[in-house]
Amino acid sequence: MSNENKTLIVLVVVLVFAMASHIAFINPPLGIALGVGVAVATLVWLVLRDK
Repeated sequence: MSNENKTLIVLVVVLVFAMASHIAFINPPLGIALGVGVAVATLVWLVLRDK
C-alpha cells in the first residue's frame, strides 16, 4: 500500500470519527448508533480486504 493510500485512509477515519463524535454530543443515542455502525463497517472492510 502506498503512502498516498495510507494518508487517505487515515484522513477518512479521522473525519468519520470527528463527525460521529460531534453527533454523539448533540444526540447521544444517534451517536452511539453511528459509532456501532462505523465499527461494524470497519470490521466488514477488514474481513473482506483479507480475502
